[in-house]
Amino acid sequence: MRIISGKFKGRKLVSFPNKNIRPTSDRAKEMIFSTLHSILKKNQKSFDKLKILDCFCGSGSLGIECISRGCQDVHFIDNSYESIEITTKNCKKMDIENFSKFYKSDFRNKNLPALRVDLFFLDPPYEKFKIINILETLYKLNLVKEKALGVLEVPKSNQIKELNEFSVLKERRVSNSLFYFIIKN
Repeated sequence: MRIISGKFKGRKLVSFPNKNIRPTSDRAKEMIFSTLHSILKKNQKSFDKLKILDCFCGSGSLGIECISRGCQDVHFIDNSYESIEITTKNCKKMDIENFSKFYKSDFRNKNLPALRVDLFFLDPPYEKFKIINILETLYKLNLVKEKALGVLEVPKSNQIKELNEFSVLKERRVSNSLFYFIIKN
């Protein structure tokens, strides 16, 4: 795993010895950030002004990619101690701990601060959670702002039909995954 663009381009990240973890591929990250760049440019926004939530953060690669592109406020959430430990190591390796906050917690934890993020990533373990339930929780816990952008990763066999408080902007497929780019209504 490596950072694909920005000031840390090419730098390697600490990865999991556990093969049950499914990190986002470089190819998928390139598609994600190319699509996000296009959406942000169209809305006259940039990464440096965004507050980010990397939920189910794994190694933290998506949030760290945002910091590499200029973001200065990323919140990493995962209920796995191993994931938070690896994400913390990766942030220390890049010397970006001052741009990062870590929560070893379930995303449904009512004690999380009301983050009010502008952009969030959801890449939950396949088949363990329903995306619609995660989005409802983020909405109810007041974790996302109005017009916040979200990037969802689901297995290609799990197409999303409805999103209630969110609308789909774009849909992309990479390998065995579907990526939805959404906006909060």
